[in-house]
Amino acid sequence: MRDMIRSLVQSYRALRPFAPVAPYPRQGDVLLLLVATVLVVQLHPLVPPWWVRLIAISLCLWRVGIERVGWPMPSRFLRWALTGAVFVIVLSQFHGLHGRNAGTVFLMLLIGLKGLEMRHYRDVMVVVFLVWWVTLTGFLFSQSPMTAACGLLSSGLALTALIRMNQSGSTPRRQVTHDAVGMLSLALPIMLGLYLLFPRIQGGLWGVPNDPLIGRMGLTEEVSPGSILHLLENDEVAFRAQFDGPTPPVEERYWRALVLESTDGRTWRRGVLKDQSTPLAVMQESKPIRYTTTFEPSNKRWLPVLDWPVTVPPGTRSGYGHVLASTTSLLSSLRLELTSDRVFSTARLEEIEKRANLQLAIPPTPRLKALVAQWQSLASNSAEVVRRALGHFQSESFYYSLSPASLGDRPVDQFMFDTREGYCEHYASAFTTLMRVAGIPARMVVGYMGGEVNDVLGYVVVRQSDAHAWTEVWLPASGWIRVDPTAAIAPERIRYGIDLLRSIDALGWSIGDVPRDAMLGLLQRGHWDHGLRWVKHRFDAANYGWNKWVMDFGPEQQFVFLRTVGLDQFGRPLLLLLLVIVVGLLLLVGQSLLSMGRLTSDPLQRAYQYFLRRMGRLGLTKHSFEGPLDFAERAIQERPDCERSIRAVTQRYVAARYGLSQPVSVASEIRRLTRLL
Repeated sequence: MRDMIRSLVQSYRALRPFAPVAPYPRQGDVLLLLVATVLVVQLHPLVPPWWVRLIAISLCLWRVGIERVGWPMPSRFLRWALTGAVFVIVLSQFHGLHGRNAGTVFLMLLIGLKGLEMRHYRDVMVVVFLVWWVTLTGFLFSQSPMTAACGLLSSGLALTALIRMNQSGSTPRRQVTHDAVGMLSLALPIMLGLYLLFPRIQGGLWGVPNDPLIGRMGLTEEVSPGSILHLLENDEVAFRAQFDGPTPPVEERYWRALVLESTDGRTWRRGVLKDQSTPLAVMQESKPIRYTTTFEPSNKRWLPVLDWPVTVPPGTRSGYGHVLASTTSLLSSLRLELTSDRVFSTARLEEIEKRANLQLAIPPTPRLKALVAQWQSLASNSAEVVRRALGHFQSESFYYSLSPASLGDRPVDQFMFDTREGYCEHYASAFTTLMRVAGIPARMVVGYMGGEVNDVLGYVVVRQSDAHAWTEVWLPASGWIRVDPTAAIAPERIRYGIDLLRSIDALGWSIGDVPRDAMLGLLQRGHWDHGLRWVKHRFDAANYGWNKWVMDFGPEQQFVFLRTVGLDQFGRPLLLLLLVIVVGLLLLVGQSLLSMGRLTSDPLQRAYQYFLRRMGRLGLTKHSFEGPLDFAERAIQERPDCERSIRAVTQRYVAARYGLSQPVSVASEIRRLTRLL
């Protein structure tokens, strides 16, 4: 126990910001601080213009040349000129210094500029605090575990450089590292206390809705030929879903985001019904599915959910078609517990809804009418018309293509009779239009299809590249049912996901021309690098765990924690007061440890410390790199009126410490002489 307390005291005393060992920064300290600067700039989650990192790294390399090659320090005029140039560049690029992006970029460049003028200890202190501040700004852009790890690394290096400045050059590197780790470890109890007990605030503290970097590529409220295809190469995570029971098969994982019922013949969008919600009733044979979804920031409001949501969680609302939307834009990750059902039946179709889902902006061409009339002549009801339409897509030469031909003024007609190739939005648009021509209410639904199951934790990862479009038709006996024409043309897209199609397209093949054996071979190549897949799944599992246990620790989770530890009876004011008391006690413990470091059982040393405290009241502080004689000479120069007492005390202390005098008797004499000051 004594050794542990001594180690803590040494860690606290390692940082003496007002009494450095060396008044000028040593080369090793400067280089270590430059490494911390490079790390905090290079690993910052903000993606600034290319010239920002180039300028910052160039300034750091300039200082390395000064330290290692012997280049001259830049003059004051040059430093001011560089600062002015940086100010003008940032001002012209961001039209001001306000905002997260402009302020962070300016701080990044200031670190490099300040590194050029590190001459004194105070300059090192400024650079250290700039590194810490820029590290803090990283959490305004991302709160991922990678950001936390990079921030800890850069902050630790800056702290190590500061500790080295306060210790002699002969101090082993292992001891310096030990002190830095010790100080970071001492901060953990306070950090955990603040994290667990400080009243949580719903939402982020610094969401900036107008920040263009927060908006990400993803689904849009308008769908036209090619609008979903452009997400093919976007592997950003849209959301993750953890099911309470068995994970549904991939062909049953349809995530509904938007219902589009209005069209001008080419583009589909939400219409007059977008703010309405039709009440749905659960059918007796249905089996609700419970799962937890973590949505990534998107700056959008819609929330893709599995099939038909049964409940509407707090902070969300149900829109037309029973799709969920958040009440605010998603500027940070959102975790919701959801319940969905695969089968729903509405009591009736309102007239306004029926008209909206039969609307045709462009009159159908004669050959479209003839095709639909042929299906109707062979069908006895609407369900049979739907089946014959799907059969037409399967029996005719239609192809699923990632590079379809462009369509003209009559996109559906050209697609059905001329090009006959397209992506999911081509098929969904054509099928929805055909159903409306047949007098069957139909609408397009966009969302996501499938998703990849994580091997580590078993949750489903859905990416932007999994975006999909399909059709929902109204049948009197069933209500709204899903019809996916893509599944009729390319069932492999549904069963194996988009990776297989990308592999086929990269070889210049069409999915209809690939034999099943070759397709399975490509699928194995798609999971081709098992080592890379193993790493990817574990890295994603770490992100998921971080979001679940750290980022999603909101008011509800805090209440559950407080109830577990028996603190739920306290209100927020009392909880905040308790937190202040705990932090205050920790600070008192730290101050006590510092005081313990100043105490000693040696009577001679206690007497000399008494002398130093008395000198401190006179405005004279002994530096840690000064010996007793050096300090005495400096003190006499500044206070010649105290020369006699200072010399007497110093001579007796040196004689007793390094000579043959009796320490106890000399200690009493030193105290007597000190009182004369």
